Amino acid sequence: MFWWCWLIVAVVAAAILAVAAAAAAGLYAVHKIYGRRYDGNPNVKYFTAEDFDGLRAEPVSFLSGKETLRGFIYSRELSCAGAVIFSHGFGAGHTSYTTEIDRLTKEGFKVLAFDNAGCMSSDGDRLGCFDRGVCDLVAAAEFASRDERLKYLKKAFVGHSWGGFSVMNAFPLADGVCCAVAMCGFESGSQVLAQNIFGACAPLRAVAAAAIARRSLARSGMKRGRRSSVSLRNIKKPIYLLYGEKDATVRYRWNGKKILRALKENPFVKGETFPDKGHNVYLTNEAERALHETFGSIAKIAKKDKVQAARMYKEVDYAAVTQEDDAVMRRIAGFLRENM
Repeated sequence: MFWWCWLIVAVVAAAILAVAAAAAAGLYAVHKIYGRRYDGNPNVKYFTAEDFDGLRAEPVSFLSGKETLRGFIYSRELSCAGAVIFSHGFGAGHTSYTTEIDRLTKEGFKVLAFDNAGCMSSDGDRLGCFDRGVCDLVAAAEFASRDERLKYLKKAFVGHSWGGFSVMNAFPLADGVCCAVAMCGFESGSQVLAQNIFGACAPLRAVAAAAIARRSLARSGMKRGRRSSVSLRNIKKPIYLLYGEKDATVRYRWNGKKILRALKENPFVKGETFPDKGHNVYLTNEAERALHETFGSIAKIAKKDKVQAARMYKEVDYAAVTQEDDAVMRRIAGFLRENM
């Protein structure tokens, strides 16, 4: 054989190995990310209603499929502007957002916040897949439509990250929800996992995403994965999408930029981007920086000394790393009041 024949054989073999490796990485991600529960970090302080003066929390539970989901209806004495159904992000449960929930109650809303299946206080032996969050949010809306404390109030969805994805895809499915806010939501569950595995390598991202979608949906009994830009294409109810252009978790150029471009002709979709913000657009820039620096330092120490890391968690200034961006929260509250 000529030398160039061997070169072609080598290139084809390398390509086959790369595709196989990408598919294997995708399948491993399904096992590693989707195949377990998320009960939070026992060393982290998650704020509860007791940490906020005047914030009331009434426990609730409802079914999503066969799983019981648990959470609270948060309110204040004058909470009557409407009901917000809050969808949390990946990693723990809704108490990662109690500061934002408290702010929404101060803006006059009752807030139904719950833990998704496989997370914190809710049932389920595993997360399953990100698309499951959409089902859980629709179930929460159905619960709110029946509950005596919420059913007579106008309703809205609010969510962040995984919760933003859940909001964008549940909004067209949920009767009685008149508007929605999605912060830093992604285009699809399989794609966002693949993006965090292979970064800028588009061919390997595509292979990994296909493997993730096929395995995760088969395990969850779903026929197809949801795509946010497709779900919102014909939406005729107002939705507000917020993105940080420096987001390194849900990459803006592959998610927010793509979604906003696809929906730019829809007058019901309001999009806003923040050039200097990352994944937590509701925080001040200083708080988000402190959040990453603080927990990044602890993560490095934890690999060597878990005892020292536990001490460092106790010394975290949780008020500083959860400081809200007042302007962003006012925009969100104003959008909700205008459209409820």
